[in-house]
Amino acid sequence: MEAKLELFRVRQRREEVVDRKGEKVVIREYDHEKDFEKLVQMYETFSPENRCLGLPPTTRKAIEAWVGFLAKRGYNIVAEKDGRIIGHAAVIPTEDGRKVDLTIFVHQDYQDRGIGQELLKRIIEICRKNGFEGIMLVTERTNRRAIHVYKKFGFKVVNPEYEYDMYLDLRKTRS
Repeated sequence: MEAKLELFRVRQRREEVVDRKGEKVVIREYDHEKDFEKLVQMYETFSPENRCLGLPPTTRKAIEAWVGFLAKRGYNIVAEKDGRIIGHAAVIPTEDGRKVDLTIFVHQDYQDRGIGQELLKRIIEICRKNGFEGIMLVTERTNRRAIHVYKKFGFKVVNPEYEYDMYLDLRKTRS
């Protein structure tokens, strides 16, 4: 566990952003001890039609195991509004430690407000500052809104088979 997290020397500082509705949202590093229950609650109320490739899981037990896995193996940030976690992004380093796999979700009550883009922007910045070569992700072909956002940030479709495997080469793109 510690070896994976050691790869993230540069971390997310707490930032307040204003979403498209003019409401303040805090973007910050996830604290597993303090945030675990709030993050599980976000995923417990996650709409089934917003799930992607079977994630997030649907049962509390599975959500707890998944959130625990992401916390143990990767680096996580959250979006929080009025003490409620409304968005989550996690990156898990590959075995060679050169790239990361990205998972990102925004609760349906807060979608289309730019919160996912704020999370993505910060994850990209963190990965770049920590020296990773690239960010990989997988999404459903039908997830047009997410694909549009990923492409806007420079991700390319590298395998359009059953789902879309996308990749952002951090060596070629600079902020």
